[in-house]
Amino acid sequence: MPARIKIRSIYSTALTRLLLDAGHYIVEPSAKIRERFELEHNSVPCDILIQDREDLQGVEISGPPENICQFLSFLQEQLFDAVLLESCVGRQPEDLVQARVEFPGASKARLDALRFAVTPTLMNHHRLRIINSKALERAEILLGTHPEKKDSLEKNLFLENILLPLEKNGLVKMEHMRPSGKAMRPREGILLKSSSQGLIFKRSFTKGRYDGLDIPIQPGDHGLTEIQEGAWYVKHSYYTREGKLIGEYFNINTPVELYPYGARYMDLEVDVVRRAGEKPFLIDREKLSFLTRQGQIGSALEAKAMETAEALMAQ
Repeated sequence: MPARIKIRSIYSTALTRLLLDAGHYIVEPSAKIRERFELEHNSVPCDILIQDREDLQGVEISGPPENICQFLSFLQEQLFDAVLLESCVGRQPEDLVQARVEFPGASKARLDALRFAVTPTLMNHHRLRIINSKALERAEILLGTHPEKKDSLEKNLFLENILLPLEKNGLVKMEHMRPSGKAMRPREGILLKSSSQGLIFKRSFTKGRYDGLDIPIQPGDHGLTEIQEGAWYVKHSYYTREGKLIGEYFNINTPVELYPYGARYMDLEVDVVRRAGEKPFLIDREKLSFLTRQGQIGSALEAKAMETAEALMAQ
């Protein structure tokens, strides 16, 4: 059923395109949105309000329970890896529901494409809006008059705003987000190799046991983590002081996004593990299914996570 939706977000143009195409109504559109979509100004009350989250990695949605439930299902159908982090009922008399949604790598890519259909848009637009909005704006103004420069503008933006700051810092921090919306303890290491395709960094350990492998950490052990831009997994390889392989751990996640500090992705709970000399095996399958049952992820994303895990085990 069509809803009346008000949007105030860095994702406004892309979401407006998506919602208009689905037959929804945009209320109180901003001046820029009115111009881009040839909409009339209106002051109609909204059923759903969409606003940026503070970290800009997604949106906060508020409205009556039935509207929000339908809208979240629609979002997860349209934005493949959109994740519902949490929802709660407000204390207002109307009992409005407020939901926090994350837009990981695949969602941002789809939103970039939707925006590109409306106005000159560079690759990684929404990620760059978070990282360096002014540099992006300058580049897209230039793109408007020189579309032939699209490739060079995209490469330069990625290099200057993501890769060079990373290389200069020499350290990598992974924002390993959980579907609860909370980051796991930061995984940090020393950058060994970097390119527009991905990173390799080295981590040191002190004590404890290796996740999934159930093997104790010994003095001098270290790990190499390989992260690829856009990959649906992150590979951790663990070695002894002498350089002998202990085992490998493949974390299944939403497509990796590189940032000036390292990388960000949403953990999809299921993992593939292999002890040195043994066959790989799957862990935490039930946790992935639980995310779908809870409505935090769509069934298509669950299927993609399992497809990724099974492909890794086959390799």
